[in-house]
Amino acid sequence: MNTSNLFRSLRWMMLAAAINTATATPEMGPEGGPDTADFIAMDIKADRQLVGCKLDVSVDNSIATVSGTALSLQQAERAVARAKSMEGVRAVVNRVRIINPVAKDAVLAERVEKRLVAHGAIDATRVKVSVDHRLATLSGEIGSWDEQELAREIATEIPGISEVDNRLEVTFDTVRTDDAIREQIRYMVADNPLFTGVHVDVMVKEGVVSLGGEVGSPGEKDQLVHLSHVTGVTEVWADDIMINSDLAMEGMGGKVPSEHDTLKAFNAAIAADERLVNADIRGELTERVLKITGTAPSREARSAAESTARGLPGISIVSNEIRVTGESSTAQNVKDPRVAAVTP
Repeated sequence: MNTSNLFRSLRWMMLAAAINTATATPEMGPEGGPDTADFIAMDIKADRQLVGCKLDVSVDNSIATVSGTALSLQQAERAVARAKSMEGVRAVVNRVRIINPVAKDAVLAERVEKRLVAHGAIDATRVKVSVDHRLATLSGEIGSWDEQELAREIATEIPGISEVDNRLEVTFDTVRTDDAIREQIRYMVADNPLFTGVHVDVMVKEGVVSLGGEVGSPGEKDQLVHLSHVTGVTEVWADDIMINSDLAMEGMGGKVPSEHDTLKAFNAAIAADERLVNADIRGELTERVLKITGTAPSREARSAAESTARGLPGISIVSNEIRVTGESSTAQNVKDPRVAAVTP
């Protein structure tokens, strides 16, 4: 048995053990409703990267809600990623709270800055970081839309950061190198629980991405190709990606919904999120970018809308341009010209 097969076999042994010790014992493969919620909860418990989390899951009308506590935003969003990869789940409402750290705000800001500078996928020389009561604000300039999103993702890795307000201005004034593109794709694959236990080779030459390795299903292959179309990529070759059903995750798949289905799921998730009862939120989708606009009664509600938007399958970038009622603007400084309204 190769390393990938061994890793996934061990992972499923852990999941089976967790299921056997649970009050509810769903079959290996959920069929909907409470069974899906139990399966997601057991799947989360089996994830080694989610050690220290205390999470609960519920599912209603194909909308999953994940609540409880985590040590970092990255952990919370990984749990959401697991839930949204589950067959039958259209969207995920993220209600996970981040546990207070021992570190002070200034220390958290320094840790974010160091992580950004050290990352090979972005040029963070023009990025400024401040932290106030565990809210990290990213400001300054960055070259591309993908780098703006990556900067936020990197900030979520720091334990104790409870929220990231991404105010980076996208200048579109730099050309991404092949090395930066390769590092981004590798980072995204490693961060995606759907590809846990598989090895994917990534090569980039003059903007053309060549992928190799094995995945568990055609859906996983489709999602791998989908996420590889980052800024600077002109073409993605995936002929060398082989399908090995022994690597398939039971109940999970690589979903890339249509724009219509994505926006329909977004509207349903916003309606299901009790934190947004007094908000007026709208979504516009182009390519991999979901822009959310409208008004929210508080900064917390604005953040809640963004976390729910990130719980949609197939979404790679979220641009939060929601205005908090009574404030002049909390929107991004730059609007992507690629974004256009799509009517669900």
